[in-house]
Amino acid sequence: MRTYRLLPVLSSLLLSTSSAWAQEADATEGSKNRYDDGYGGDPTEPLGFAFERFINSPEREEKALAYEVNLRIRGVTVPRFVLDNWFVDDDSPEYAYVDSRPHVGGVALGLEYVIQTPHDSGIFYVEYLHSLIQEGYWDDADDSYVNGDFLRPSKGLGLIGFGADYAYEGHIVTLDDTGGRFGMSMLVGGGLGVGVLAGSLDRWVYDDQGNPSYKRYLDGVEPDSTTGIPRVLPLVDVNAGLRFHLGDRAVVRVEGGLHTMLFWGVSAGVAF
Repeated sequence: MRTYRLLPVLSSLLLSTSSAWAQEADATEGSKNRYDDGYGGDPTEPLGFAFERFINSPEREEKALAYEVNLRIRGVTVPRFVLDNWFVDDDSPEYAYVDSRPHVGGVALGLEYVIQTPHDSGIFYVEYLHSLIQEGYWDDADDSYVNGDFLRPSKGLGLIGFGADYAYEGHIVTLDDTGGRFGMSMLVGGGLGVGVLAGSLDRWVYDDQGNPSYKRYLDGVEPDSTTGIPRVLPLVDVNAGLRFHLGDRAVVRVEGGLHTMLFWGVSAGVAF
């Protein structure tokens, strides 16, 4: 009977000890919230305040996005020393035509949409590359020097291209350094695209009577074939350049590299 009478007393002591431990744990935690959501918030606070805390957090500001819309112009070319691996030119004694082999190049005009974080840029573009290749004689590097083709491009020969590039940005001068007046950074990156050739090529060839293609062209003979284009080509980009911020809105980018062919170019537009 005596043991039975002690049970209520023991239960009271256990409840008092548990309450004391809980109060001590809360005091040890201090201002630390054990329901911390990573931004100093509490899941019990109103949703609007929690969202505002997330948006204005330093981690969020570091990853904030900016945007650009740019117009760009590029000059592209294939150097003569590269073409010399497959076609002879007038610096070779085997070259038979009076005019030099045509130069391969063009001018590209395009539109860009750029998505940026402080150090990364995604550049999405669409462009038209106008071919500047002239008519001329193309003789491959073989034993004969009169069996090459004479090619005449159509006026509409060009390339419609679209694709996407990635660029890493290293800041040299920030807008904060100059009170918002000027900024400069270096970009390095690359990407992929697709180009569709448009236009046609008239072609004259060496005939069975031993007449070279260029002679038949000069004599006014109709072309042996007209090669219709389009055909799809890959566009491979390797880019490096400088980006200049002129105030908060104006942006200019100067760059060069590989756009399937070698290129140099300028982009200019507005940031927002």
